[in-house]
Amino acid sequence: MVEIESLYKSYSNGLNVTEVLHDVSLGISAGEFVSIMGPSGSGKSTLMNIIGCLDRFDRGSYHLEGLDIAEASDNRLAEIRNMHVGFVFQSFNLLPQYNAVENVELPLLYADETPRAARQKAGELLEFLGLGHRLNHKPCQLSGGEKQRVAIARAVVNSPSLVLADEPTGSLDSKTGSEVLEMFRKLNEAGKTVILVTHSREIAEEAQRIVHIKDGVVSEASHAG
Repeated sequence: MVEIESLYKSYSNGLNVTEVLHDVSLGISAGEFVSIMGPSGSGKSTLMNIIGCLDRFDRGSYHLEGLDIAEASDNRLAEIRNMHVGFVFQSFNLLPQYNAVENVELPLLYADETPRAARQKAGELLEFLGLGHRLNHKPCQLSGGEKQRVAIARAVVNSPSLVLADEPTGSLDSKTGSEVLEMFRKLNEAGKTVILVTHSREIAEEAQRIVHIKDGVVSEASHAG
């Protein structure tokens, strides 16, 4: 599903150029649950943003489900993100002016689903995740765990083949974090490819495989546990 070869990424700040990713090669098969683990500043979030087509790279190659990402236009990348990739972030990134079901239905509306069908599908998914009693609550009325479940529902409502999670339990207590990780396991068991970015060894070991990154270099990949 994910095929990356000799990928480089740098950022320029005036005369200074900082290389964030250096000669990264990585393959992830469909249906895998993989953790990308590394300390702060290691390049793991940059790598996730490239995998999720949120950021471009300087050179190298990246194919997602056979699609050559380097050749894709900005509009095509937006289509790929909406149809193929679901994102879950530490900060939830919910829109505060919308309630839970409105947040979840947004990707469906962007994909030209009818409003009635989008509302029904979003509501059913939130019911499945145990939030049927919170459909009309805005983010400020939800707990951290409830917000993350809404974020997960929004990430998967379009049935993406790839789910990317960047420190998804970082803002949660350990019990709630464990519940959220269990949801990712269930998504993976249902056939989703899941990539979890974390600095925590304990969280990384929830995956089937751990990819280590340090100073922009993938140093090793090991089986979790």
